[in-house]
Amino acid sequence: MANYFYLNARNEQQGPVAAERLLENGVTKNTLVWKEGMSQWEPAGNVAELNSLFAGQQTPPPPVPPVNPPRPGAVPPPNPPRPSQPAAGDAKPDNWLVWSILTTLLCCLPLGVVAIVYAAKVDNLWNSGQREEAVKAAKNAKLFTLISLGVGVLSYILGFIFGLFSALIGY
Repeated sequence: MANYFYLNARNEQQGPVAAERLLENGVTKNTLVWKEGMSQWEPAGNVAELNSLFAGQQTPPPPVPPVNPPRPGAVPPPNPPRPSQPAAGDAKPDNWLVWSILTTLLCCLPLGVVAIVYAAKVDNLWNSGQREEAVKAAKNAKLFTLISLGVGVLSYILGFIFGLFSALIGY
């Protein structure tokens, strides 16, 4: 038997694999396969040479075939990469933009500006598919926003205490 290429469950091209080893790699009757000499990708159950491998298997729905089948006598081209899709429950992180602007205006200007820069990056990174970088930018925006808030609150408290102390002393 010949060597075959096949598409796995994520529609990624695998192989070449010897026909006898296809079942070990999770190939079913409906898995699309191709070998040199075939004009297009075919479900493995439709290839006469492979029928003996699938005796008694259930038939799940077939995967979507690739757009451009390989030319006869050529190695099939790799499948195009798919854009990353968010996993179930994977939600865009909060960008902290409003809070970073407020802490910049009311608390601590230098740290607040850094928070605004990180907060402004979150949406662009997320929408361009750079999920990990967006999460990191959101965490940095939160960090600098909270530090700015802490510095601002601490400075107001110290200012109040020094003002009260100077009023009591008479300076």
